[in-house]
Amino acid sequence: MENNAKIEKAGNAAFDLAEVRSAIEASHRQYSKNFLDGDLASFGNHYTSDACVFPTHFSKMCGTEAINAFFNQAYAMGIRNIKLTPIEIMGGPNEVIETGIYELLADGDFTVDKGKFIVIWKKEHGNWKMYRDIWNTDSPAAPSA
Repeated sequence: MENNAKIEKAGNAAFDLAEVRSAIEASHRQYSKNFLDGDLASFGNHYTSDACVFPTHFSKMCGTEAINAFFNQAYAMGIRNIKLTPIEIMGGPNEVIETGIYELLADGDFTVDKGKFIVIWKKEHGNWKMYRDIWNTDSPAAPSA
C-alpha cells in the first residue's frame, strides 16, 4: 500500500490515512516531550491497555505497568529523549502499521542508539495508540568472547 492518503468507509465513518498520519506524528511529539520532561507516568498513555513492546535484547513486555517500568529504567540509565521518524504508514480503519527510524539521546543531545521500528496502531477510546511496538538497533552486535 502506498503512503498516499487513502479514504475508506468504515461503517458510518470515513477512514483517512492522512488524518491517521497526523495523529501518529502528534503522538510521537508528545511521546518525546513526556520523555524530555521526565513525565513517565504519562508515557504509557501512548500505548493501548493490552499493548506489548519487543525491545532489542529484552523479552516481550505487555501491559501498562510493564511498559512504564521498562521506560522508567531507560530514563534512570540516562536516556533523555526519543526521536521517532515515521517512514511508512499503511493500513485500514481497524489497524495501522508504521515503520520508521528512532534515535535515543542522553543528556546534552548525545546519541546513544539509532535503529528502526515497526508499530501496529489500534484505536482505543477514540484515539490511535500503539498496540505492538518492536525496535532493533542499527549498532553492530558485540563481539563474542
